[in-house]
Amino acid sequence: MNITLLRQTWNLIETTNARELLEIGETELIQRLLLRLDAQKPLADRERIYLHNYLHAKIGLIKDTAESRLVSVY
Repeated sequence: MNITLLRQTWNLIETTNARELLEIGETELIQRLLLRLDAQKPLADRERIYLHNYLHAKIGLIKDTAESRLVSVY
């Protein structure tokens, strides 16, 4: 995966509603993120597989980041 796609992925995570990131399950969250990334720029099959595995590995960090965004609002 190239750095541009990695930045695009984290930008999407950071701009997605924190409650949405926290309230849905892992599988659905990964699918939603992949669909949104694919809508921004169609993903090659290899990119989709790599991103799925990457997001699965980073799900804890994604949820922690979302939780910290909620805490900082209050």
